[in-house]
Amino acid sequence: MKLMIGENIRKFRKKNDMTQEAFADRLGVTYQSISRWENGSTYPDLELLPAISEALSITVDELLCMPTLEKEKRAEEAYDELRRECLRNDYDAERIVTLLRDIRRNHVYSIHAWRPWVEGNGRAFSNPKILPEVRLLAQAYLERHPMNPHVIETMSEIEDEEQLQEFLAKYTTPFDCSARALLFSRYFRHGNKEKFEPERKYQLYQAFNTLLCPRYLLEWNQDQAYKDAVNEFMETMLCLIRRDAVDDRPDMWVEDRVELGLKSAMRLVSGGKPIEAIERVTTVVRLLEETMKITDEVLLPTSCRFLDGMEWRAKEDWNNSDNNPDSPEERMIFISTQMNNMTSCYCIFPSRYYPLLMGKEFDPLRQNPEFQHLCERVRDLIVTRPKDK
Repeated sequence: MKLMIGENIRKFRKKNDMTQEAFADRLGVTYQSISRWENGSTYPDLELLPAISEALSITVDELLCMPTLEKEKRAEEAYDELRRECLRNDYDAERIVTLLRDIRRNHVYSIHAWRPWVEGNGRAFSNPKILPEVRLLAQAYLERHPMNPHVIETMSEIEDEEQLQEFLAKYTTPFDCSARALLFSRYFRHGNKEKFEPERKYQLYQAFNTLLCPRYLLEWNQDQAYKDAVNEFMETMLCLIRRDAVDDRPDMWVEDRVELGLKSAMRLVSGGKPIEAIERVTTVVRLLEETMKITDEVLLPTSCRFLDGMEWRAKEDWNNSDNNPDSPEERMIFISTQMNNMTSCYCIFPSRYYPLLMGKEFDPLRQNPEFQHLCERVRDLIVTRPKDK
């Protein structure tokens, strides 16, 4: 710091086309102070570092030339602390604002900077006391990562109605002008088969995903019978999509197969068909067990001729399902694909499915020894370890 802070102030001041006098006015100090900082005869007070870095459009770490590893360690700690506070039922709004401000000023360039937008912090971020600072962080992140979908999706959910249209007008388009949609249209019209095929597969996969998402099928506040009809429709669609499956081994649709299989079993239970319900749960448990046998990275089949060539890969990993930095890590299977710089992924955590089997929907099967054994098999798939600090 003693060798570089003055040089950095001079370098970034000139980069921002500011004179010493203009910079001094911005900070509320004399231009002689700026001169002394830049020639190394004195150094700014610690309290001024955030204001200096903000005026120079850099982070405090950049101002101080903080080594990369140390910077990333500090950034990870900041993002962990933000997640901890957001998880609390009685979170401290002022504490979250302070953390967001620190992240915006010092850690927006970190490799962890994506975390606030994907970890489910919307409950806290929508708080009127916190939202203004979230807006500033979103703006800072979008300047570095324009059109980032995670930030835009988060802000579109938490933003005030009064400011939502302004945000959407600034960061989105009225119609679908995404890179993916534009490339799909371009390569089709140009007859470029080599480049069209990856886009076609990705767009088709997204269309299938839409058909398998209940939000597009459920009307508001529908009763259970309607919800059952939606789940049955999705299960039928999944069977149609997977009509080319050669067996019941894990494929790119593992998550949908498990979730829809359990919902199908619930319908069978409520319909007074316990034997069929147990058979359906058995199929789901076998699929989970086969999936959890994966260790090294493997290529999963598409089970759909129209998606052949779309490479979904699965591998063992460790994490926790609620993004809690203090929770034990669980062994899970990470499933992902990457096509033309677009990544899609999901995780199979056995702990997500065991509570479903313990739910009231399966109470009529609770005393059945076969069902009890199936529950135990799923419970045995849950393997945890303390998080490596």
